[in-house]
Amino acid sequence: MKIKTKITGNKVHDVGYCVFLLRKALELGVERFNAYNTKENGVQTLISFLECDSDQILTFQDYVQNNKPENAQVSDIIFEDHTGYIIGIVDYMHFIQVEQLSKGIPAILSIDRKQDKMLGKQDQMLEKQDQTKNEISGEIRELRRDLRSCLDEKLLKIESDILQIKAKIGLKA
Repeated sequence: MKIKTKITGNKVHDVGYCVFLLRKALELGVERFNAYNTKENGVQTLISFLECDSDQILTFQDYVQNNKPENAQVSDIIFEDHTGYIIGIVDYMHFIQVEQLSKGIPAILSIDRKQDKMLGKQDQMLEKQDQTKNEISGEIRELRRDLRSCLDEKLLKIESDILQIKAKIGLKA
């Protein structure tokens, strides 16, 4: 026996619905299964096909009517008979793996590009940090020179004052 299931709603794509249904089909021991996302009249739609005995179909239909992925927003579920070919469930699992890889590879490449940009910015920040450190070190050296010069002048003045005081009170220098 074969059925087609059509699930529509505001959010039935990108919520893991195909894998959600696949898991149940595997649990039921279904040998032929297929599912894919599409849009009908601008509305998100998930179509699935199942080939198995009538008890498995009834269990699957009950499950689909009463369960959904966490973030799914379903407005309608329609079951109808199907007469066309349905691929084997193992072939469908391979298809899902390839589909997930095709989504994952661009994401990884995007992350890699963003990481390269971030490393470039980090290099710029380190260069700026080194430049600022060198500027501050130069300013500190200049302040030390100024301070030393000022202290040397004050020390000479103090020494001169002490010599004058000693001379006035009659002490030898």
